[in-house]
Amino acid sequence: MNEKVLNTLEFVKIREKLAEHATCEPGRRLCQELVPMDDLALITRAQTQTADAMARIFRKGSTNFG
Repeated sequence: MNEKVLNTLEFVKIREKLAEHATCEPGRRLCQELVPMDDLALITRAQTQTADAMARIFRKGSTNFG
């Protein structure tokens, strides 16, 4: 992705805020390494996974991956 666009959107700050919510070092590292997706098929798949995870949380409550 275009670095100028990422800087304009302050993407680094967004990753840092996300990493603050991680409960373990490997999770923080993954947050800090995130980059925007640009493949529509991968985006669609990720959105489906997110929707499935949210449905599970609403049904059974939050879970801890630690």
